Amino acid sequence: MNQTKGTLKCWNEERGFGFIVSNIETQDIFIHISALKNMSRRPVVGDTIHFQIQTDSTGKRQATNASIEGVQAVNKKSIKHNKKQKSSLAALWSIFLIITVGYFVCNNQDDLSKFELNNISSSLGFLKDQISDSSTDGLLNNLYERRLSRVQVKGEGVVERLLSDDNDGSRHQRFILKLASGQTLLVAHNIDLAPRINELRSGDSIIFYGEYVWNSKGGVIHWTHHDPDNIHTAGWLEHRGKKYQ
Repeated sequence: MNQTKGTLKCWNEERGFGFIVSNIETQDIFIHISALKNMSRRPVVGDTIHFQIQTDSTGKRQATNASIEGVQAVNKKSIKHNKKQKSSLAALWSIFLIITVGYFVCNNQDDLSKFELNNISSSLGFLKDQISDSSTDGLLNNLYERRLSRVQVKGEGVVERLLSDDNDGSRHQRFILKLASGQTLLVAHNIDLAPRINELRSGDSIIFYGEYVWNSKGGVIHWTHHDPDNIHTAGWLEHRGKKYQ
């Protein structure tokens, strides 16, 4: 099967798919994250993708055996080892840091270009800062200062305030956490997909693992639950030694 290449035109990070445009092909080619095996980072709009084309029984064409030009593949054993070394900077990046530039709807190209340029610039400076400050609170502070989003993080805070559940659409248990640094985070815990923490009280300590999204008040932590589609990184909350996921 011949290898070809094209440019990643759009990418939906939450659902893990996008489309490649190529001068050789007359139509954009669908690509799923599963086609990019063992890449050391997630794809970003504008990446050159090397791929093969596979046609299924329904005639749908999609990319397979894909790679990102200039991005190294990583050894699975190395990834597993790094996850055990949570105190090192490399582990901080591999476990807690998934910067996704280009989270957008594929047909909204005007908004995409502005979002992409702003986040690429911020991300370069952000990565540089992590060399001198690899603590979780430092990571979250940098995310807040640089207005970055879609980063997987783990941390711990104290419940400062309990909020009413959000029952509009998927139901979410909501509360405000305060970090040791003084930064506050809104936790939006999906209780349609994970158990509710019924015994949660102000002053309780919570360990969280989820996705950070920027807002002006310190940020939001969501995706603190499993993903039924097994596409997004699974998150969780821990309260009094019990995990809710």
